[in-house]
Amino acid sequence: MPKQDFFAFCTSLRPIELKAIGALSRVEHLAAAETVYKAGDPGDTLYIINRGVVEVLDETGRAAGSGTFLSRGDVFGEVEVFTAQPRRHGVRACEPVSLQCFKRDDFPEILQRLPAFFRFLCDELAHRLADTRVAAPAPVRCLELSGSLANFDLVTIYQTIVNSSQTGELSIRSDTGELISTFHFEAGQPRSGVFDHLIGEEAFWQLFLAEDIPGTFSFSSRGDAPLEEATEPEITRAPGEMLIHALQGRDEIHVLKRELPDPAVILERGKPHLSAENIGPMSLRPLIEQIWRYSDKRRVPLRSLYPRFDFCEVKIYQAVSALVRSGHFVLASAELADKVA
Repeated sequence: MPKQDFFAFCTSLRPIELKAIGALSRVEHLAAAETVYKAGDPGDTLYIINRGVVEVLDETGRAAGSGTFLSRGDVFGEVEVFTAQPRRHGVRACEPVSLQCFKRDDFPEILQRLPAFFRFLCDELAHRLADTRVAAPAPVRCLELSGSLANFDLVTIYQTIVNSSQTGELSIRSDTGELISTFHFEAGQPRSGVFDHLIGEEAFWQLFLAEDIPGTFSFSSRGDAPLEEATEPEITRAPGEMLIHALQGRDEIHVLKRELPDPAVILERGKPHLSAENIGPMSLRPLIEQIWRYSDKRRVPLRSLYPRFDFCEVKIYQAVSALVRSGHFVLASAELADKVA
């Protein structure tokens, strides 16, 4: 059975069951760098991330290994809650986070009022066990991974490759066997990659935005042999930094798509000239200027932008959102989409 995150699970609940979740849990907000819990603390609460990214720490309070990050919809703290043991690791907020907190003392009432919640947790633990086993048989010098993306999430696959410090290639194929993405790693460091029409870091960000990719993955290690020279731009950020940026983008795209929920909406110029220096962060201005030039003398469907520019989808939405908020773009009826070339 494909893995179902907490928010998808909630859509299957009746109003009375949703009310029970609200009554038997609380929401906790933490600032960046604030500790959720540290090693040795009582294991009395299970957490689900509503918004933001957290990092798992080792027993000393430092980042664990090459970095383990969790984001929207992820569950953590459940092992100690179910075993009534102290925390084995710490967890720290990487940015402002919102957490749904379930106390162990409330579990008997949750079980009575919402038994489906425990079925969800059992499914979560079963998938986590399967994710752990995918790498277990592999020798350290020769990591071989493969499986269905319906059963293994990309974060687990990525962190397994990074933590193994292997050199090799991650390939992702569609259900029909078509190659849709490849990423090259050198000693656990992502070096280059392709996804859709994107290359390098932009391809990496987009890979993690595409949460429901149907198909399969495989990683074939090449020991310590250097990779063949790649034609794509080299990725130089540290593996942990790459992942945390990807998870932040995944979190942000949910917010941006609530602001612009219809990808068929039409963008029209609301001002005659662009004042790019007053719009958005400096890093987005080249994309903002490209979108503005593309919109000259034409109506532009939002959904047409991603295939036309060498930027991941979250940056497209960030740029369009900035142009809409500044009044440079106005939104026309999505019914015009079919009439726009």
